[in-house]
Formats: sequence, C-alpha cells, structure tokens
Amino acid sequence: MFKLFRWKWIFLLVVLAFDFIIAIRTQREFFFFFFWILLSFSVLSFLWVIIEYFLINLQVERRVVGKIEEDDYLEIEAVIHNKSRLPVFNFVLEDFVSCASAQERQQRKLFEYVKASAISSLKYRVWCPLRGRYKIGPFCAYLFDPWGFFFLRKQYEVYSEVYVYPQTFYIKRMPSLVKGSAPWFGIETSRISGDEHEFYGIREYQRGDPIKKIHWFTTARKNKLIIKQFQRQVFYRVTILFNLDKESNYGEGKESVIEYTVKIAASVAKYYLEQDISLEIIAHTGEIVHLPFNKGEEHLEDVLRFLAIAQAESRVSLGEIFEEFSRFLPNDSTLIVIMTDTDWQQLLAMLSLKSRNISIVPLILLSASFVTATEKKSVISEVQMKLPAGFGAPPIFFSRGESLEEPFYKY
Repeated sequence: MFKLFRWKWIFLLVVLAFDFIIAIRTQREFFFFFFWILLSFSVLSFLWVIIEYFLINLQVERRVVGKIEEDDYLEIEAVIHNKSRLPVFNFVLEDFVSCASAQERQQRKLFEYVKASAISSLKYRVWCPLRGRYKIGPFCAYLFDPWGFFFLRKQYEVYSEVYVYPQTFYIKRMPSLVKGSAPWFGIETSRISGDEHEFYGIREYQRGDPIKKIHWFTTARKNKLIIKQFQRQVFYRVTILFNLDKESNYGEGKESVIEYTVKIAASVAKYYLEQDISLEIIAHTGEIVHLPFNKGEEHLEDVLRFLAIAQAESRVSLGEIFEEFSRFLPNDSTLIVIMTDTDWQQLLAMLSLKSRNISIVPLILLSASFVTATEKKSVISEVQMKLPAGFGAPPIFFSRGESLEEPFYKY
C-alpha cells in the first residue's frame, strides 16, 4: 500500500515534468491551465484528508482470545465503528501483534468503505512461535485521499493481553504415585462413599443428596432427614521441582534446556491435573516461585501462565532449592524433579526423602545433546549415572531433537 503511495508521487512528478516540456513548445496559457488543474486536484486531495482526520469519528475494537499454545495461530477480529455522519473511504488499519513472528507483527488491512454510523470488521490470523505474555497494540489508521496522494495517521490506544502457553505433549503414563492420608479435621466432605472414604459424621439433608445416604436411625429420632458424611481418607499429592539456571541453559532458542524443561513441566502438570490429582510447583527463575497444592482447571491455568513467562534467570543451584524446601514436602507424596545430568549429585542427596515415604521421579535432560562439540567435555554422560538401590522410579532421559512423548511409553 505504501509502496503504491510512493509510486503515485513519482507519477505526479513525471506528469509535471511532461507538463513543463509541453509548456516550452506551446502557449503559456495552456501551460498554466494544465498546471492549475493539477494544483486543484492536489489541494482537494489534501483537504479531503484533513476533513477525514478531524471530522471522522472512528471507534476501533480488537476481539481476540486471551490464550493460545505456542506454534499455534491467533485469530483476531478488528471492528471499526464509524460514529460520524460521513462515510470513510480507502483507509488502512495497522495492528501491532507482538506475539507474532517478525514478518507478521505489523498487520495492515484495507477498509475500502465504511458507511456513516455503520460497523465493519475484518478477520486475520498470525502465527505465534514463542511462549510468553504479550501486549498487542496499538492500532494505527492511515486516512487517504481518493487518489492516494496524501495520508494522515491516527493512533488508537487499544491494547489486548495474550498469553502464549508452552506447547504440551501427550503422556501415556507416569510411574505409580504414593498414596497419602489426611487428618480428620479440615478435610472436604464427600457425598459418595467408596473404598477410599471413611464415615465420620452426620448432617442435615440438603437438596441433591442421595437417598441411600440417609441415616434413618437419627432421622427418626430428630424427626428430620439426616445424612451420613464421609471424608476422603486417601489421596495423591505431586510436587514438581525444577531450577531454570542461567549458566546451565545449554542450546539456543527453542532447542534449549529451558524450553525443554518448561514444556515437560507443563505436560506433566496437565497430565496430573486432568486426573484430579493435587499438584504444587516449586521453581526458581531468578526468584522462588511456589504454586501451592491445588486441583482443577483454574490451577492448571495458573501453572501455564507461570510457565509462559518463566525465564532462565536463576543464580542458585538445584541443591540449594531442595535444601530450602525439602522440609515442606508432605510425607507420603511424590516428588518429580526436572533437571540436567550436571545436577546428578543433587539427585543422590534427595534419597533422604525415602524415610518420609516420598517417591522421587527424576526427569533428566542430557546436557551433551544441547551443547556444541567443544562444550561436551564439560558435561557428563548417561553411562556415568547409576542410581543406588532403593530408588523408586528409574530416571526418564530426554535428548535434544528427540520425541518428548516416547520416554513415557515404557511405563
């Protein structure tokens, strides 16, 4: 559009030059006549743009979803509401989409005509390759004259926030979890009894309670419906622990340790939360991040939002994080550690958790697969890593460029 605009000015200069050549060989009156025609067109064009700029009242709206996964397409709809009594012709709306690839960040869309007091819209989509939290906007409108010689620019401070979540992958199965038990006080009651529930009290009947849970003896004594209550006695708890160390972030771009770590953490969290298992996150990304135990879709959203913006800014070791938080890990639970093989000695120190019936599941990134040939001598290899007897689940190893789903198929 703007290249075309420049070519129109070149065309105008050619016409003026041609007019000058004609003037040399013709009468002066013809030259001035032709010159005034071009000048009139230019003045009218400029006045048209000025009138549009000051008299046209446009309201711009962006309709967009607030979350997508990386490597997915973001669908956007730009809505123009012309609130003035004049129509608008031939204007370009530009949107700055910061989450898009470099070639698609400036989206320019042509609106040929919007009637007075009317609404028009255009839909477009962009590819979002990188996770993160992005601020989309502003809008810019370029108002042109009918012949495209002049334009004025108007900016609309319309912004939208979009989270690009890390891409998750399918996990077929994970190692068996350790069952924990809950105390009587403070446990949410359940209306359904089973092998993992224990009767502990009664309460008044509420609409929707199953009839088979009525406590008939107490109902007869109190002359009102009374229901038996059960507590959830046995359940699972999973802690995901990882450290986004800046110095150990081998590789580049999406083929780096941090991107693999984030993608694995997101997929494991999604796997457990979709099974209604209570999960917490402990991580260091330049500061300690703790997402306490919780369940459900809202908790998964909190986990994915954190992982969308997590960066490798940690300056502490995995051992320091474990030492700080190990005493807060609940007994009879499962700890999933996402780490590189350079932290192998820290994993051995975690064996002390076995005395509290905490199962450890190591998910290990092989550093040698992320570094160059000259750097490989600074990392250790898989054959040097042997777990002592008594370790519950065997380590799951990941290498750069290989499928992240495949290692989970052996369970």
